[in-house]
Order: sequence, then structure tokens, then C-alpha cells
Amino acid sequence: MAEEQKTEPKPEKKSDVPRCCAGCVRWEKFGKQCFYYWEGKKHCTMWAGSWEGAMSP
Repeated sequence: MAEEQKTEPKPEKKSDVPRCCAGCVRWEKFGKQCFYYWEGKKHCTMWAGSWEGAMSP
């Protein structure tokens, strides 16, 4: 029997990072799987430089 492996999102290449997501901890962790990302996004109101900032209301 094959052992199930968890598949974590692959880190995106630097060239794949949208300009509005560069430096965001959410993008660094989730990449294109980020809940706030969509193709062609120009500005993100949920950008966070640290997890403390991401957790603040």
C-alpha cells in the first residue's frame, strides 16, 4: 500500500509573483492558493509583511 503524502503548495518562483503580492507573507506561504489572490490582480488590501500584521484586525 502506498503511504499518503501531504501535498504542500510549491513555493512560487520570484518571476511568478504578482507585483501587488511581492513580499506578502500570505503569498510566500500559499502562492496562487492564497484566498485573496486572483489572476490579473492589481492591488491587494490584504497584503501583510508579517504574520503579526496579518492577524491584526
